[in-house]
Amino acid sequence: MGQRSVANGKTVIAFVAFYALCFIVQSIGAYVTQLSVHDWYPALAKSSLTPPGMVFGIAWTILYLVMAGAATCIYRARGTWRSRSLAWWLIQLLLGLMWSLVFFGQRAIDLGFIIILLNWVAVAFTTYRFFRIERMAGWLMVPLLLWLSFACYLNGFILTHN
Repeated sequence: MGQRSVANGKTVIAFVAFYALCFIVQSIGAYVTQLSVHDWYPALAKSSLTPPGMVFGIAWTILYLVMAGAATCIYRARGTWRSRSLAWWLIQLLLGLMWSLVFFGQRAIDLGFIIILLNWVAVAFTTYRFFRIERMAGWLMVPLLLWLSFACYLNGFILTHN
């Protein structure tokens, strides 16, 4: 087995590991969200731009796949799991989970808004760092940054109208 095969195998393992983290976060977030979407969330005043519920699940599934791809690009470029950029990737992933736990789990709109803003900053910084290392990784983070910008607007609307 040549060096290229070993490198490709490590890249595949990295992608699976990054996606597994994303899948765990998505699963926990979806579970917590389901606790509120049938009673509390529908009663909230929401923006007319709020998409149907199924759009969120589809969007996040795609975003988590793309995020895993971005992290894999950084792993491949750096050749190690120990990277400040990957640490920032993990921070933004955990902030996203924290938002679900706070907004839907605790039904704390105001604290959720603070967390989503912090997450936006973390994603923006992660995207910046990724661009500096591997342009493709940076571009793969842009859809998340755009979606999170929209999510900040939606959370802000709920905060100011409820």
